[in-house]
Amino acid sequence: MCGVPVVAVGDMMSHTYAKTDLISEYYLRKLSRTELQELQDLLSVDEEARAEFVRVGRDEWLLHHMHHAEGRQIIHITSRRSRRRNIQAIAAISAVCATLGVLLFSKSATISEMMASRPTAPVIAKITDYFAVEGEAISVVNNGDVRKLNSASAIRTGDRIIIPPGCQLSFRYLEEQTGIRLGGNSLVHVLDVEGAKRIRLDRGHLSAQVARQKEGRPMRVVTRDAEVVVLGTSFEVVAGEEGTRLSVISGKVQFNSLDRPGKRIVRAGHFADTSIEQDASLPFREVRIGPSLVQTLNFTRNKFMVVDPERNAEGFLIFDIGEVKGTLLEAALRLHVTAWQKEYGGRGDLRLYRVDPDQQGGGKRVPIAHFSGGVGKGKDLVMDLDVSLLTAGRNAFLLMMDVGGNDFWFSAGDTEQAPVLELKISDQR
Repeated sequence: MCGVPVVAVGDMMSHTYAKTDLISEYYLRKLSRTELQELQDLLSVDEEARAEFVRVGRDEWLLHHMHHAEGRQIIHITSRRSRRRNIQAIAAISAVCATLGVLLFSKSATISEMMASRPTAPVIAKITDYFAVEGEAISVVNNGDVRKLNSASAIRTGDRIIIPPGCQLSFRYLEEQTGIRLGGNSLVHVLDVEGAKRIRLDRGHLSAQVARQKEGRPMRVVTRDAEVVVLGTSFEVVAGEEGTRLSVISGKVQFNSLDRPGKRIVRAGHFADTSIEQDASLPFREVRIGPSLVQTLNFTRNKFMVVDPERNAEGFLIFDIGEVKGTLLEAALRLHVTAWQKEYGGRGDLRLYRVDPDQQGGGKRVPIAHFSGGVGKGKDLVMDLDVSLLTAGRNAFLLMMDVGGNDFWFSAGDTEQAPVLELKISDQR
C-alpha cells in the first residue's frame, strides 16, 4: 500500500479523542506542564471526564494486582511509569484520586466477583489466533471487570490485555481486514474512539496489517515515548525500557517522538527509533542465518536439541555471521518447540549464554537472553538477544534451564524447523 497519505494527529483529533488521550496517558507517561494544566481544567468542568479518570484509575489498579481466582495469587505488574517519570499530582487530580480511592476501596464486590461479571463495552474485534500455555491465561481488565480470554472471546473497546511470556494473541477488527498480533510478555490497551482505532502498547511486541482506514481517522499506536499514525500498511512496534522502535514492512507511517518535537515519515524497508538522536528514518534489511552446529550436551537424542536440568542436558548452537555486513539493529533466536512422545511442550526458566565456540559450553559464560514461561508443541520460542554481545564471525550459545520446570525439546539442525538467528541490519547507521 505504498503511497498512502499520512494524516497529522492534530488534523483528526476530536475533543473527545483529546480528552481520552490526556486521561489515559496521565497513567502512562510524564505529561508536560501544558498538558497537566489542560487536564486540570478538563477535570474541573467536565463531569464525564472525572468519571472516566476514576474508571481508568481503577483499571490501572486492577492491572497492578491481577487476581487469579484458582490459586488466590496476586500478580504484581511493574509500575507503568518509571521512577524518573513520576510527577507530583496537581490539586485537581489529587482530589479526583481521593475520589478514586473511596470508590475503589469501598467497592463491595471482590476481584473474584468482578471476574464473574459480564462485560458490556462494545465488541470491536474477534480473536483469530489464541495460544496460552497450560497454567497460564491471557487476562483482560475493562471498566472494573476482569475476565480471561479464550479462542472464542471478543475484543472490546477499553480492554487492557495482559499476555504472559510464552503466550500469543491475534485478533481482527470487525468488518475489515485489519489484523493485530501481540507477542508474549505484552501489555496493551485497545480503544475505539468515534471510529478511530487506538492501541496503547505499554510493553511488548506488536505486528499489524492495517487495511485502508476511513479518511480523518487513522489508526494510532502509542508507547511511553512514541506515537505511530497510519492509514494502511504493515509494520512492527517494539516497546521497551530503552525506547520504541518502528519497522515498516509496507506502506508508510508517521512516527512521532513524544520527547522531542517533529514528525517523521517512515517508508517501507525503513525504521525509526526513539533512542537514536537523529530524526531521519533509516533503511534496514532482514537476514536469517541457519546454524552451523546444533547439539545436546550430556544427552543424546537425534533430531532434537534437549534442555533438561534433571538429565544435565544443555543446548549448544553455533551461528556464523562473518559474512553479514552493516550495523546490527536487532537479533533474535527462533527455536521450534517439539515434544518427546505425548508431552505438551516445555515450561520453566531458560537462560541463554554466549560462550567460546571452541569449548562446547566450557569457559566463560556471558548472559545474553532469558525466557520465563511455557511454550506448547508446534509453537516457536523467540528470544531477543543483546546485539552488543554478538561479534563478527562465529557466535556460540549455550541454552540451560533452571531446576523445577518441564524440559524443552527443540527441533535440531537437520530438520525443516531448524533454529534460526534472525537479524535486522542497517547499512547507513
